[in-house]
Amino acid sequence: MSKGSFTLSNKEAHHSSDKSIQDETIENGWTFRFLLIMFTAYLIIPGIGYTVSSLNAPTDLIKEFMNETKFQRDSEWMSTDEVDSLFGLLVAVVGLGSAAGSLIASILADKFGRKLSIILASVTGLIGVLMMALCKVGSSYEMLFVGRTLTGFTLAWGLSLAPAYLVEMALPSMRGSVALMNQLFQSFSFFVAQVMGYTELLGNEHYWCYLLGFPVIFFGLQIILLPFCPESPRYLLMNKNDTEGATRALQIIRNRKNVEKDIAMLHQELKESATDAEVSVIKLFKSPLLRRPLVIAIVMGLQQNWCGMNAILFFSTQLFKSAGLDDRNARYATSGTGLTFFLCNVFAIFLLTRFGRKTLFQMGTIGMAVCSAVIALTMLYQDEVNALRYVNIVVSLLVIVCYSLGPICVFWVMLSELFPNSARGTGFSIAILCAMLGFFSHCYIFPILLSNLKSYTFFVFCGIDIAMAIFIHFYVPETKNKSFAEIAKSWATSADLDKTLANMNQDIAVDIEKKSEPSLQENVNECL
Repeated sequence: MSKGSFTLSNKEAHHSSDKSIQDETIENGWTFRFLLIMFTAYLIIPGIGYTVSSLNAPTDLIKEFMNETKFQRDSEWMSTDEVDSLFGLLVAVVGLGSAAGSLIASILADKFGRKLSIILASVTGLIGVLMMALCKVGSSYEMLFVGRTLTGFTLAWGLSLAPAYLVEMALPSMRGSVALMNQLFQSFSFFVAQVMGYTELLGNEHYWCYLLGFPVIFFGLQIILLPFCPESPRYLLMNKNDTEGATRALQIIRNRKNVEKDIAMLHQELKESATDAEVSVIKLFKSPLLRRPLVIAIVMGLQQNWCGMNAILFFSTQLFKSAGLDDRNARYATSGTGLTFFLCNVFAIFLLTRFGRKTLFQMGTIGMAVCSAVIALTMLYQDEVNALRYVNIVVSLLVIVCYSLGPICVFWVMLSELFPNSARGTGFSIAILCAMLGFFSHCYIFPILLSNLKSYTFFVFCGIDIAMAIFIHFYVPETKNKSFAEIAKSWATSADLDKTLANMNQDIAVDIEKKSEPSLQENVNECL
């Protein structure tokens, strides 16, 4: 993960001096070999995306299996509430694995390299889905929990390592597009999981275990193919000081022998990163200047999972059955949510270039609040007006539209813009940790809420979304096309900003003086 100092003007000077190098190499960025590497590295994404959403279609079958297993052991059936609670925990436990995995993802990447770490993540995912697929053979629903927890680690590692691996070998102008492909792979995998969950395919009593084990294909292919791909040139040069290895890797990626200019760009990044010092978690909480971005990141991370979207995406089959659809039509309606999610993610890429981050986030959140209220009302009166059952489906799709075009596409982009380079890694880690904890709490609590509150559950999401829209309006700044200093001026005066940045730069200089050679300290002094 790249780091940087708070003195942005010097970096802008470095970037402008290297602009000619970037211009000369850009034409050879999207090579066929790079596309193959990108496809191979991102095979882990549909594997984890599919696994996260694959419990939706066979919900009743899994509940029945858990209850029957309990009866075979103890000659005693579980109550409906106990089964619902146990299934909610099964869905949610992947969030705990992800939260734990996110804490060590960067350690793995630095110790073992990007490529090997991704392979280790795929091996972990492979073991996890195999355990879930063999749960009936082992007559153990505990295997489902262990498997889901392991795939939670894979989720955190895959989302952190695969995009970083590709971004590090991409040209600067390509990095945004490469990173956004991550979201497209995720959304497409949700749709695939929902289609494979049709009763006519794998979503039946005979094959539902194979449905859970289907991601073996993605993980297995990556384990076989990724060893033939090169390591990240940036990692080889900056972490291993292996110029020869970085050169060979770039020659494969760029599909040409002459990569001197690309190596020069990496050396420039190395020179800039020599004066970087990562802001710690403690400093992030203590700094008045960074406290607001941190609060925004935490609230956004939690809201991602409590806005009503996960209720639609992961529990839609159960939800549509509650709305009166039979099992078959409920699964067809569920696949519509996955397709809508994928198509809207494609369209969101174009919206991000035309509208402000704050505007998209706020409008999407308001749209979800309105839709959640409508869903609650349609579920409340559907027995009196039969047509409201189908209105419910349409509005559920609109929730996904609002989420895809607003909160989810803005969340990752805004995180990178809210923090300066030196605080970005720590800020990302905290935001992802909060998002995963929010995922766990939502997936565990939602089935209980739906069982007890019925349609009124969506009034809870409506209230959360309204509160979030107000929070965005008064507390979240616009970040599009702005430097951190420009963004920070929305809550700090120029004098306070200059004073705080100067103090933090002094702390960074002290940290580097303790860890680095004297020549590095001279570079810091120039920046200060």
